[in-house]
Amino acid sequence: MTSRRKTRELALSCLYEIEVGSHEADDVIERTIETMDVEPPARTWLRDSVKLAWDQHKKVDAIIEALAVGWKLERIARVDLTILRLSIVELLLGYEDPSPPDPVVINEAVVLAKKFSTDDSGKFVNGILATIVKEKDKFKDSLTEDEKTG
Repeated sequence: MTSRRKTRELALSCLYEIEVGSHEADDVIERTIETMDVEPPARTWLRDSVKLAWDQHKKVDAIIEALAVGWKLERIARVDLTILRLSIVELLLGYEDPSPPDPVVINEAVVLAKKFSTDDSGKFVNGILATIVKEKDKFKDSLTEDEKTG
């Protein structure tokens, strides 16, 4: 069985490759599923999380930029930005029903940041995500605005 943590790591890897390598999301996801032998339940979560995070990344980036006081988006480490994108979408829109509790999502994001970036990245990611949780409805509305007006 593919663990949720391992699946999150794979989702992070996919999103990073899509952005940095300018690859098509579906190609990256399917290649990852095949080469990493991702089991069926985790496949769905991986596909949904990567596609939703990538589809929403411009709106999520606007949220990050607003909250990362003193930081321009291009100065934020790509790994940290990718972790934030994945986690913010999970917090605000969810990838499954029921979604994990907010503290679990934040903890998983901090673990990823410490593992793949720096200890300081963990603090940065935690701060951004904790702020989002405090005003969840406001930030959720910013992701779903076009759907309401469209």
